[in-house]
Parts: sequence; C-alpha cells; structure tokens
Amino acid sequence: MPNETLSKHLFHWENQHMKWAMRLRVALYLAQALDHCSSRGRALYHDLNAYRILFDQEGNPRLSSYGLMKNSRDGKSYSTNLAFTPPEYLRTGRVIPESVVYSFGTLLLDLLSGKHIPPTHALDLIRGKNFLMLMDSCLEGHFSNNDGTELVRLASRCLQYEPRERPNVKSLVTALTPIQKETEVPSHVLMGIPHGTLSLKRKILTPLGEACSRMDLTAIHEMLEKNGYKDDEGIANEVSNLYFLFCSNL
Repeated sequence: MPNETLSKHLFHWENQHMKWAMRLRVALYLAQALDHCSSRGRALYHDLNAYRILFDQEGNPRLSSYGLMKNSRDGKSYSTNLAFTPPEYLRTGRVIPESVVYSFGTLLLDLLSGKHIPPTHALDLIRGKNFLMLMDSCLEGHFSNNDGTELVRLASRCLQYEPRERPNVKSLVTALTPIQKETEVPSHVLMGIPHGTLSLKRKILTPLGEACSRMDLTAIHEMLEKNGYKDDEGIANEVSNLYFLFCSNL
C-alpha cells in the first residue's frame, strides 16, 4: 500500500487536503469492508482508527490489520485512547459488533473535521446544532449543507451510548451510497496522487538499468565491453558485484 494512511492525508497533509468527495468515498469503502468482514464472521475489528486505513496504488482506501479480527474473537482486546473507546468496553471490558460501529462514528468525525475530536465534545456540538463548527475549514464552500447534515446525523447515530441504538454496518453502506460525489473520477485524481509512478520509473531507465532490473548479466557484460570494459578471469564475479552495487543504489 504505497500511498500512506488516512491519518497522514487528514491530519498531516502537505500539498493537498482531502476533498469532500474523497472523504465520502473513504467512508463508503470502509463501511463496505466492515460489512464484508461481518458477513464472513469477522465482526470484531478492534481499535478501528485512521492509522488502520491505507491507500493502494490507485488511491483507493483499504482496511488493514485483519489480525485484529482473527486474534480477538472473544472481544477482550482494546487499545485505543480512552476518550475514543466504546462506552460498553469501559463498563464491561469487552467489545461487541456494535463497538465497531462506534469506532466507525469516530472515523466519520475525523473525515468531517480533519481532526481527531473526542466523541463527547463532538456530540455536545451536534446537540447544540453547531455541527458546522465540526467541519474542516479546508472544506468551506465545497460541500452542501444537506450532505454535511447527513454525515453528521450518521456519525451521531453511530456514537449512541447504548449499542442497540446504533445502526449495523449494512445500513451504513445503504446510507452512504446515495450521497457519493464525483463517482466517475478515479481516487488517485481526487487524492492528487501521481498515477503509474512505478511504471514511469521503469520507462526512463537506461539500457544498463533495464538489464540490471532483469538480472541479465550477459547483457550487462556486453554493454560494459562496448564501453571499454576489459574481460578477465574474474568477469562473472565482477559483473555480479557490479549488479548488486547498482541495485543497492536504485
């Protein structure tokens, strides 16, 4: 996954803040990933946060660290900051599938605000109908109030104190699908990520670089001879050493 974490793009961006359409896409893809895991009997994803979401070569968000599901079937493990921990874990020391939805709600707050805001503070703002204070200032003028209100409403539902009052992951997918924007635009474009960087590097390699990338010692030898390299008994070892020296400096 070559394009960093959601945390990097939301909290520590350098060149371009994450666009509204991409934030909505991240929320939908994450909900779909959790729904898929739940359908496969892996509903307990512990400590879901912005560091667990990575971006692939195409700029699409991917859920990582599946070991957190495989190794936590009994619901006993949780490691996040206590301010972001599902309340039922604080009461019982265990998490349940609804706890994952609570953590999803904290991620929606991250996407809305561009900050890691404690849920209690965010809920106070929402109850006071000051949800616009939650919004990332970088997004000003780039989203409709209806879309913002819908995402805030969904986040507040996920963050309900009582687990039974939270939506399930399938309903999250249903709620997020119709509000997607710029669905025809590739993720790498929305993210401002150069596309095909690896293939571009390969295209501009010199002939010697191409031969080294193929580990073609015969071709390397022929090129060296054309450039005045003198053959001797140690040619195989010398060319091999040259190849490894070249690769170590790529």
